[in-house]
Amino acid sequence: MTVLWREVAVSESEYVGWAVALHRFLVKQWGVDPAPSLVGKYVSGIKRPANNVAIQILDSELKSSYGIQLRDDVARKLPGFLIMLPKDMPQHDMQKLYDVCKRSKGKTLYFSQAVPKLRLGESALIDAEHLWKPVSVDFVRYWMPRPLAIAETRPIPDPKKKRHWRAAESMYLALGHVWRDKYVPNDIQGTRESRYWETVDAVADQSSNFRIFDCRRVSRVNMIDYAHHTNSSNVLRAMSALIAISDGEGSLDCAALAVGQSRHLGGGFLVPLDFPKNMIVPDGHFEKGVPSWLK
Repeated sequence: MTVLWREVAVSESEYVGWAVALHRFLVKQWGVDPAPSLVGKYVSGIKRPANNVAIQILDSELKSSYGIQLRDDVARKLPGFLIMLPKDMPQHDMQKLYDVCKRSKGKTLYFSQAVPKLRLGESALIDAEHLWKPVSVDFVRYWMPRPLAIAETRPIPDPKKKRHWRAAESMYLALGHVWRDKYVPNDIQGTRESRYWETVDAVADQSSNFRIFDCRRVSRVNMIDYAHHTNSSNVLRAMSALIAISDGEGSLDCAALAVGQSRHLGGGFLVPLDFPKNMIVPDGHFEKGVPSWLK
């Protein structure tokens, strides 16, 4: 679903802050016993799902840069917040959250004294699996995090002491956590470090649905603005990459996706980059091939 606001300039360093502000607002408006997938708290003993309710910022800059690829009916509604619901969220919780959003029309949202308040507008239901238009027949769709993806952990030593944890490992882990049910090992006996490396290896394997290219560290002046939560003992790290996702069990070429530590609250939103097929080199192990300039 989307919740629209009146036009106010939002900078990329404010995406997480505004998403957190809306999240707190929705929890307060919900009242008693908010949905576990909204607050991220579950009854002890119940397996946590891979993803909770996520909030992303679809601002005017996104509309300007990616309006051609956004579905027309979505682009016309922007700017707004995109509230992404996990597929296993109970129907009654989905309906309650939608009702909360509809009742919020006309209310103001506060983030910081340094920026104007937002006045919330209409709410609308959209199909998040079809946020983007289908890719043209002669093109291949890749993705890039906007504005960046925050690493979910510090660099992890390799238990076998043969490899180093780089930006690529951070991105593979981020992808593995989004698709946790498929890529995260079920064995809970090993150390956290060993499980992280197992996840990285699974996502990086030739049989996986993912490839990453040109993965690199990126930084901003105030990195803390881009993170959902921080640990004083860890240095915040961010990365970007060109990400290819194969169809696997179903195409995600049109879906709303996000990766990284702040993927549930304003960070790591994946935007499409469509390349002509004549710029792609075939790869026998991966249907979407490899960009020729990165081969």
